[in-house]
Amino acid sequence: MSDLTIGGVPISFPFKPYDVQVAYMEKVIQCLQQGQNGVLESPTGTGKTLSLLCSSLAWLTAKKAQRQAQAQGLLQLEDGDLVAGLQRSLDAAVGTVPAARTWGDPKIIYASRTHAQLTQAVQELKRTRYAHVKVAVLGSRDQMCIHPEVSAMNNTNKVHFCHIKVSSRSCHFYNNVDTAKESSALKDGGILDIEDLVKVSRKMQCCPYYVAKAVKDSADIVFMPYNYLLDPKMRHSQGIDLLNNVVILDEAHNVEKMCEEAASLQICSSDIALAITEITQIMEEYAVIMSSNSEVTSEEGVIRDFSPDDLCIMKTMFLEVEKAIDDITVAGDGSTYPGSFMFDLLGKVELTPGKAQVVMDLLEKAIKYLTTTNPSPYQRKGVGLQKFQDLMKVVFCVGAPSQAYLSKLKKCYKVHVTLEEVSKKTPKNVTKNGKVINYWCFSPGFGMQRLADQGVRCVLLTSGTLSPLNALVKELCIPVPVTLENPHVIRPSQVCVGIVVAGPDGVPLDSSYHNRDNQAYVSSLGRTILNLSRLIPHGLLVFFPSYIAMRKCQEAWQKDGLWTRICVSKPIFAEPQSQDGLAAAISEYYAKIVDPNVKGACFMAVTRGKVSEGLDFADMNGRGVIVTGLPFPPCKDPRVMLKRSYLDELLKESKNGLSGDRWYQLEASRAVNQAVGRVIRHAQDYGVILLCDMRFSRSSFPRQLSSWMQPHIRVFRNFGEAVRVVKNFFTVAESTLPAPKVRLDLAVEGTRAVASVPAAFDTSARRVSGRGPSRGPSTSASSSAPDWSPEDYSSPAPAGSGADAAGLFDALDRPTPVIDFNDTCCAGGRVAAPCGPVPKRRKLRIVPSSSLKQDRAVDSGQARERAGDNVNPDKMALTRNYVNEVRKSLDSASYQKFRSAVQEYTAGGSFDDCFEVLKEVFLTSRLNPLLRGFRKFIKPDHKKTFESLCRSLESSLTAVQE
Repeated sequence: MSDLTIGGVPISFPFKPYDVQVAYMEKVIQCLQQGQNGVLESPTGTGKTLSLLCSSLAWLTAKKAQRQAQAQGLLQLEDGDLVAGLQRSLDAAVGTVPAARTWGDPKIIYASRTHAQLTQAVQELKRTRYAHVKVAVLGSRDQMCIHPEVSAMNNTNKVHFCHIKVSSRSCHFYNNVDTAKESSALKDGGILDIEDLVKVSRKMQCCPYYVAKAVKDSADIVFMPYNYLLDPKMRHSQGIDLLNNVVILDEAHNVEKMCEEAASLQICSSDIALAITEITQIMEEYAVIMSSNSEVTSEEGVIRDFSPDDLCIMKTMFLEVEKAIDDITVAGDGSTYPGSFMFDLLGKVELTPGKAQVVMDLLEKAIKYLTTTNPSPYQRKGVGLQKFQDLMKVVFCVGAPSQAYLSKLKKCYKVHVTLEEVSKKTPKNVTKNGKVINYWCFSPGFGMQRLADQGVRCVLLTSGTLSPLNALVKELCIPVPVTLENPHVIRPSQVCVGIVVAGPDGVPLDSSYHNRDNQAYVSSLGRTILNLSRLIPHGLLVFFPSYIAMRKCQEAWQKDGLWTRICVSKPIFAEPQSQDGLAAAISEYYAKIVDPNVKGACFMAVTRGKVSEGLDFADMNGRGVIVTGLPFPPCKDPRVMLKRSYLDELLKESKNGLSGDRWYQLEASRAVNQAVGRVIRHAQDYGVILLCDMRFSRSSFPRQLSSWMQPHIRVFRNFGEAVRVVKNFFTVAESTLPAPKVRLDLAVEGTRAVASVPAAFDTSARRVSGRGPSRGPSTSASSSAPDWSPEDYSSPAPAGSGADAAGLFDALDRPTPVIDFNDTCCAGGRVAAPCGPVPKRRKLRIVPSSSLKQDRAVDSGQARERAGDNVNPDKMALTRNYVNEVRKSLDSASYQKFRSAVQEYTAGGSFDDCFEVLKEVFLTSRLNPLLRGFRKFIKPDHKKTFESLCRSLESSLTAVQE
């Protein structure tokens, strides 16, 4: 641990911080002390998250100490002076804010885009000395509901059915919340992320969703997805109090879009028609129930919430709304109206701000009725009513609008109306004149101002890709006096950034929309990727502007053979357009990176897609990234056109803002910044970034890239120059920089960070001649790797392996006589883009299944005889892979020491003597993952001692790190 003082605040950091980390923490402390908003950019790999947590929690600790001292009377005036000057020093440390905003102890609200990113931040917090603080992690019912009936429903019904069970006290998980939140399992269990909380709650038979909501009120730091903050509806439903609290928006490069989307909504004629059908259904059931002489059942009791007049009023209202929408005039490509048009439309049916709450309460009761009386949890009931209720919440979010608000609404909002396409799912009472009403917000500042008006102490936005900051600050429309653009911690020799303007055949690389179908360009781009894939070792990422562009290139390259030629160099994987299959494709890709029979792998993806954010491609997983074009938003999209028009109008009035064209260019450059950030992931990483489009060479574009990249950019006017520079870069990097670390296998966003089989040792994939698809690791870890990992040493052996040291070296000599086609797994649909035929396949002997089982039995018996233990062939193969890795990483003398020590330990020798040899051969300037990998061969009685010794080594190495 390293202790330092910044702005009078003592901060404990896990290791000696870099200068960029100190600069970052200085800005954070400045914002917290002075109650000022800040926009802070620090590249991925510079320890942003760790620096953010340590500095903010250090300030919070000092602030709470000050308040406790005041409460105990230690900071009272005596003879006109503060006791021992303590008040002055504490005031300097924690800063002051206006008296109206100092009610209660402040807390930190830490928000990020996804639950996976929050999980990673929680893991970072556990590494610090501030792991004692009270923590709450908020999630949705999708992640946290454990009720068997409610959790099986779709999201809308899940919410309403949950509300009913909670209000009726018929959910025993909820009934146990009050008892559970005071239990020692939660209070003394340390920091719990969502998965931990769900696991503990299952054991205690309590609801993790409501436990988290209960704990948040007393927590020092609350983690949540940032749509919980930016969406007023979500903020209200979660009961989030912002008064005097610090709001941190991490991974804030998406905040502008999230603010706009949270304040926008779409509703169709079919939604109104569905709402009419749903109200009619309630009316019919109401008539049947009321006409019956029998007692009303518990399920039907909710019908008493309505009167006949209530139902008639709602149906009449929806009929009038339907008529008002039908009367809207729509041009061929759609018609656009000012934001106040929505008030006018709802005013035609006498829906005013004063009546809005009454109508929304009635809609809530109707939705609950349809949810509880629906026999099937998989059918969607109350969807139309829910859409209209959401519309009212967005439109009437501020109650009675003032003239100033309406004037602002006309500028920030536009109503775009188009004709609705009739499909088989469209309700029968919708005619060809159905409309789609888009209520779009174009000002991120609209939502940010409403957030700031909640009495927050300050708002911090931070990410690795926020450049250019001045453009972002202008769009936020809140005062931002504190800004920072941090450089990277890497040296110039660790990154090569180049703009490739022409392919190897001299054809200009231009992916503009009008040139995208040019066969000469497509072929030249394919040859460019082919040549670069032969130069870039291990993992290569290729980003396309869109899925359509990627698919067209794939089809063209498969026809002319380029696809197969690239596959010979690197097997290709492609990002699927849907979420299905992504996890398998990523796992296959990671497995190929460490497959000694191939030269790495190539993953083709889309900027703004699922791979461009949230996945880790550190070290060998990503030595190069190629961006094949500028990912501009679709220029003819109505929302894009209206956004540009809105900004141009705003610029004419204020003379201080973004133009529509400037915003359009920034959308492309920010997507590029996010994509290229996949490669350099920590201080010891290295790689190349190649922008293969001549438009990148225009003078204005390099200034829009992240500031840390700009000094490294060079333009390659001919392809030969690019080849020479890239080749020399890797020659120097591989000889001067640390050898690649054996990485834990990582999976896609949304899974938890857990230790799993190192990809280098995975044997779950049975490969045919080392080519083609293979089965990925069976266990996956989080895709959101730490922002800062100065020494990611640990590489645990796989859980559940039964191998031990008895058969460690025998595994080297065990033959593999046949390949079992009955148990061979081809990736099939999991590899989104098949690689095609690969030459030089070796001959394989195919045996019948019965014969194979007999061979396996014989082999297994021989293995047990040699190893002296019950070890199956797969585990022996795992052992063989481990020993091979050790032999490759050590020189001959060290390997012989390792072998002798292990054999002596296996025969009953001293564990301490064995560990000393392991330290000698594996421990250099960093802890070799192969040392951790040896854990599975340690005898059970020594495992805890082994883990303790490894942790001590890690701590000592971290403490002396630069």
